[in-house]
Formats: sequence, C-alpha cells, structure tokens
Amino acid sequence: MIFNFFKNKTSKEYPEFWKNYISLFEEKQKYKIPISQADFVIIDVESTGLDFKKDKILSIGGVKIKNNQIDVSNTFEIYLEQDEFNPDAALVHGILKKSNSEKISEQDGIIKFLKFIKNDIIVGHSIYFDISIINETIKRNGGNKLLNKSIDTINLYKRIKGEDYKIDSSVSLDTLSEEFKITKSDRHNAAGDAIITAILFMKLISKLKKRGVTDLESLLKNKRTLF
Repeated sequence: MIFNFFKNKTSKEYPEFWKNYISLFEEKQKYKIPISQADFVIIDVESTGLDFKKDKILSIGGVKIKNNQIDVSNTFEIYLEQDEFNPDAALVHGILKKSNSEKISEQDGIIKFLKFIKNDIIVGHSIYFDISIINETIKRNGGNKLLNKSIDTINLYKRIKGEDYKIDSSVSLDTLSEEFKITKSDRHNAAGDAIITAILFMKLISKLKKRGVTDLESLLKNKRTLF
C-alpha cells in the first residue's frame, strides 16, 4: 500500500520539484523519539487576505528548531510576485504592491519553500490557514498537498490550559506573546512572526514536558483543526 501511494504521488504528471519533495517521505518517519531530537520548521505566511481559496501569498518566513534550539542561522524569507493587491491587508503586514523587496514567482517561491522545510514537523500559530493557502499555491503550480506533520501553537496552549478552555480569536500571537513575555520585534513580518512563534513554541513545550509530554508522538497527539 505504501509503495502504491508513493508510486501514484510521483507519477510523471507532477513536476520535478514535487517529485523531489515527495521522495523525502518514502522512508517511514520516527515519532517515538524525544522532542529534543525532532526537527521542526516554524513558518508564517502573509497574504492578500484570509480566504485561502481566493487570496494569494505575498511572503513566507521560516526558522528551524534543531537539537532543542532555535537555529537563527537557518532562517527563510521570500516575497512573491502577485497581481492582486489588498490595501486593507497591506495596513497589517506593510507589504506594498510596489516595494523594494526582491520578489520571485510563485513557482520559484514554492520550490525554495519545499527545499527549506524538507520533511520537518511544521509548526505555526493558527497553522491551518497557512498550510491551506500554501497547499492551494502548490496545487496551482502543479504539485499537491503538503505531507509534513504539523503542530498548532494554539492547540498546545489549550493543552496547557485544559480541555475545558474555550479557544476564540483572543488567542492571538500578540496576546500569547504578552502572556509569555516575548518581545514582539518585526511583528506582522513573516520572518519576524516565525521567530516569535518559535520562541512561543519553545516555551509551550517546556511547560508540556513538565506535564509528562516528552516525546514527539505525544506532542503530535490531540491535533485539532482550528478556524
């Protein structure tokens, strides 16, 4: 069954960049390992709006966590060329239609992004939107949905607060940054938000470890789709 799955996923109708990405998942990944041994990639997306079917990605930022440390020497930031422009969204992220930032095509951006994330565990704040709009962008450029496991920092926060804790829009990155005393530099910049989320993630897993969540398999449990 596994062989057939990858045979179908790597069939010739897919572009080379997607086949290369898919090949990273041919080997069964190990989840019964200490959290400290897992490789995470923290990502953030800035877009023209919040409709992942219709809106387009303007920027993606990312940073890696390896050996239980944020690897600031291994960061990622791209800006994409898009015809669409939403002045309301620009007020939030500050990405203007004509800016000095070097922009690349959607396909080149996706190729760079897939090479950066590899098969690491994806982490983000309200990650469902980010992954959904990335999936739409990949499909538009000949690929398919991401295969990486993912973790939402909002879900981790809920595990700390308890199952009865009600999640709503107040659990923003700003709110949790203040609660966990994280400096909000470069907020609403994709790379800056990825760094802030990485620090938040480290603080959350530190609290979860004290409650017995010490291995990756346990950390990946109770995954919920939000918003």
